[in-house]
Amino acid sequence: MTSKKKESVEKIERLRVMGELSARVAHDLRNPLGVIKNAIELIEIDSKNNFDEKMKKRITMIKNASDRMIRQVNDVLDFVRTKPLELENNSISEILNSSLKVTIPKNIKISKSNNDANLLCDSRQLEVVFSNLITNAVQAIENNGELNLRINEGPKEVIVEIEDSGSGIPQENISKIFEPLFTTKPTGTGLGLVSCKNIVEQHGGTISVSNNPTVFTVKLPKNSRIKQE
Repeated sequence: MTSKKKESVEKIERLRVMGELSARVAHDLRNPLGVIKNAIELIEIDSKNNFDEKMKKRITMIKNASDRMIRQVNDVLDFVRTKPLELENNSISEILNSSLKVTIPKNIKISKSNNDANLLCDSRQLEVVFSNLITNAVQAIENNGELNLRINEGPKEVIVEIEDSGSGIPQENISKIFEPLFTTKPTGTGLGLVSCKNIVEQHGGTISVSNNPTVFTVKLPKNSRIKQE
């Protein structure tokens, strides 16, 4: 074995070990973070009328911080662990509704088409995709804005579009956003969109983005060979 090939093998092995370690740490962090989030929500409910504005702001800060940490942990787990798909016939509209459970500020108007389509897919995995895209869209809208969710069904595929009224993605970043570890966010992992791409491709589909306005398009074939890796 040449020295160059040996270095390449050693690098791959180091990355594999780092991936396993990251997954273990992320998994161990997720449970206590969930406890923190649930506890602060219970405190908020039990003491709803007893807190002054200063305390309410502090609780909101804790909730936002825990949500951000949970998203980062989930990004790592979704990236390093490719799960076999659990396929069932699902309503895409219902999956989108579940994905809207992420925190959305009151200043953002949500419009969702009444269309629906049934598809053989893994609802939990697609919820990860849509939740991630919706969260990114919300973060892209700095002040008042709109979030539009559309479902269209063609003869061979189901198309889901998530459009936001944010300022758009810099043109030089368009080709990079699905690359591992690429992020423009101070607290981003650079793994969320990569995981989305992996899940969609596991379903035999594609994900793409266009600008002005920013629209993420997920195309899921009705009849395809599902990748069970």
